Amino acid sequence: MKPAYLLAALAVLAAAGGAYTVMHMMYNGHHDMTVQATAGQLSIGNATARFLLEGRPGAVFLSIDNKGSADTLIAASSTLSQRVELHTHTMDNGVVRMRPVEVIEIPAGSVTELKSGGYHIMMFDVKSMPEKGSTVPLTLTFENAGDVQIGAIAGETGATHNH
Repeated sequence: MKPAYLLAALAVLAAAGGAYTVMHMMYNGHHDMTVQATAGQLSIGNATARFLLEGRPGAVFLSIDNKGSADTLIAASSTLSQRVELHTHTMDNGVVRMRPVEVIEIPAGSVTELKSGGYHIMMFDVKSMPEKGSTVPLTLTFENAGDVQIGAIAGETGATHNH
């Protein structure tokens, strides 16, 4: 992560004031992950956001490393978006379709990847298109761990969007 991005992410996280908010690099035995927040035994990191065009939805991808008992991601919200939903992709008669889901299960002792082609977070009615490298504030709500504040780094826009 470039120093300017790191400083921007730290500023957003500090402003969020979450007691569990930290950022550090770790090796967790599964993969390298930039940890952006922790809550109990959950570590959340590698958060990136992609936006195609002004006025169109954006997607957030991240990793959740759960070293404790099972938990459930039950909601997400952002000051940048009027509506944030948990989503997945499904196959319907040979056609891949995106659909909202009520929750995303976070199994004990595993890493759950929210990524393109699988579970992810959708942001609708975005107030302003984030610039590449800027931080997109996001609150994740877990059934057991509660609210966790993170900052997803805005990536490429336009043609590089492969959601």
